[in-house]
Amino acid sequence: MPEQKDNIYRSVEEKDESPSYRDGYELKKAEARSLTLRRTLAFVLLMLSVLGAALILTWSPEDEEGQEDLAIPLRAPATTNIAGTNLTTIPLGVSSLLNKSVEEIVRPSSQESRPINPQKMAEAMGNMRMADRYLHAHEWDQAELYTRKALAIWPDMNAALRMLGVIYTQRGQFDQAIVALEAALQTDPFSAETFNNLATAYMHQGNFDRAEDLLLSSIQIDPGYKAGYLNLGLMYLAAGSYGAAADYLDQSARDFPDDMNIHNNLAVSLLRLGKYGEARRHLQFIVDNVPETASAYFNMAITYVLENNLDDALEWIHRGAQYCSPVMLSRFLNDSDFDSIRAYPEFKAIIADMYPELPAAPLPTMNP
Repeated sequence: MPEQKDNIYRSVEEKDESPSYRDGYELKKAEARSLTLRRTLAFVLLMLSVLGAALILTWSPEDEEGQEDLAIPLRAPATTNIAGTNLTTIPLGVSSLLNKSVEEIVRPSSQESRPINPQKMAEAMGNMRMADRYLHAHEWDQAELYTRKALAIWPDMNAALRMLGVIYTQRGQFDQAIVALEAALQTDPFSAETFNNLATAYMHQGNFDRAEDLLLSSIQIDPGYKAGYLNLGLMYLAAGSYGAAADYLDQSARDFPDDMNIHNNLAVSLLRLGKYGEARRHLQFIVDNVPETASAYFNMAITYVLENNLDDALEWIHRGAQYCSPVMLSRFLNDSDFDSIRAYPEFKAIIADMYPELPAAPLPTMNP
């Protein structure tokens, strides 16, 4: 066959040697090559566009190396210290983005989503990367600004809605957080993280029934979702369901063995159930590993108060006092669990030692 093909080609060449035919033949070959190149280039460009769009659609801020999960485990230790946060000033000219209410910037569920071109997607993703940096730096205003910029481009962008909910939750704006996270849940009803974060906002509002439903949904969607188990334990503890709290927090203590906050809350659940020995085991673990954790000493003292063991209770109070500021110590000692020993001379002596009476200021003398 190769020889037959070669013969055919030669017969075409040898059929007519006139210049006009040869010029036409060479022109057709050039046109064919040009057409082939154009088609190849168009195909390559099309494939690059499809690949770029696919990468953009599958990108989320959590995918970048070294970033943290945006899920918000609710931290509610027996004694909580709340630190203030300084907010960054928003530059002039863009502050108008923050003037709209969250209801205005979140797309209504009845409104159909519109297609967005890859260039706009990329711009929205760029704003989300900036928002994520400010979020992890605890600069909430700047994080909100860039998240709103992303939503202005892509109104039903799930990652932006979730981040907006996180920002509002961190700032204690729970109504706004609920609006954003409910919208995020509508755009992605199978995100365990969104269920968890929305439950956190409802817990802070005291709506434990709604929070429970959301958290149970989070672990049904993802049975390995550890934040869901942790927040279920903390929610049941806050609601006074100490048995359920102890079950879930015990699971979380195995999932996060180095988290002293979990051990502390598990100990509180256990002592409320009258399991003082088990509670002390977790409190002793905290004292051994992070001895400056003042709440562990006072919770240990409470286990002995509830057993009417005054001597050991006073010893743990003395030990914990060295890790407290006067304000913190006053808050610990005002706990109602110490009411039963408040009238004892030994307890009053502790108060007197820690808060000695100041000498009276001398009265001014009258000049004759």
